[in-house]
Amino acid sequence: MARHEMHLTIPATAENVLTMRMAVSGVGMLSGLDVALIGDLRTATNECCDCLLGRVRMPERLEGEAVHADGRLKLIFTAHGTSDTPGQPVDRDIAYGILSTMMPQVELMEDELGIVQIICSMPAGGDGDNE
Repeated sequence: MARHEMHLTIPATAENVLTMRMAVSGVGMLSGLDVALIGDLRTATNECCDCLLGRVRMPERLEGEAVHADGRLKLIFTAHGTSDTPGQPVDRDIAYGILSTMMPQVELMEDELGIVQIICSMPAGGDGDNE
């Protein structure tokens, strides 16, 4: 089985989240996910980025990683840096509830400013050789 992965760092603005969505969707397509699951993946990516943008202070950049290996697609989203721009903190329980409807495994890590990292994964049993 081929291993597909993506690492991307973007400026932490809502306008740049589309770039992250498209990159993660590409890994989902290479991993053999069907159209409905790729839609869930795009929505989960949006939600993860929104959660990370919703900190007490906005981050400077967002990092995304998607890895398809051993029959699973694992996503890791991390907020880096702290700007002077105040943010709107999101409720951890609501964020978890939304994300867990799309991704079977979800972990939220927090620091004093809010959610700082989200790790989630889903089965991706396709052959992974869709290149």
